[in-house]
Amino acid sequence: MNTIGSLINTSAHDAKITLEGMLASRPAEAARTALDLLEALQGKEGQASRRKVAASVLRKAAKELEAS
Repeated sequence: MNTIGSLINTSAHDAKITLEGMLASRPAEAARTALDLLEALQGKEGQASRRKVAASVLRKAAKELEAS
C-alpha cells in the first residue's frame, strides 16, 4: 500500500505521528506527502481531522524549509 493510502486508512492521530516523524528528518518529503494527502482528500466527507493534520504539517514543513 502506498503512503497516501496508508495515511487515509489509519487513524488521524497515527497519520499525524507518521507525518511529524517524517517532518523531523525529511521536511521536503513531509511537505510533498502532506500536499498529496490534501489532494487525495478533496471532495471526501468525514476527513476534516486528516485535512487539518496535513495542512498543519505542510505549514510546519514550509517554515522548516524556509529556515534552512
